[in-house]
Amino acid sequence: MNKKYYNLINELQKTLDDPKVKNNQELTHILTSYKDKLENGEEYRLVCTKLTNDITTYVRYHNFKAPESVLKLYNDLANVAAQYRGFRSFITWF
Repeated sequence: MNKKYYNLINELQKTLDDPKVKNNQELTHILTSYKDKLENGEEYRLVCTKLTNDITTYVRYHNFKAPESVLKLYNDLANVAAQYRGFRSFITWF
């Protein structure tokens, strides 16, 4: 694993350590599952894309509210996910 994997794993752990996240079983489950996927070597950009999708779904179903640490995590990953989606779209069309 390279540095970006370790950075994301650390960022996920910081988010999981947030008391507002610890008290939310649904968020804890989402974040823990993606942390496990990264630790098991799943592709970084794919994990970022799926995680941002799950955070978006969570926020949508909870009246657009989420702990600040989760929103920060989303913002940190949004660019990677957007690039991955764009690349996949490009391949699909050509």
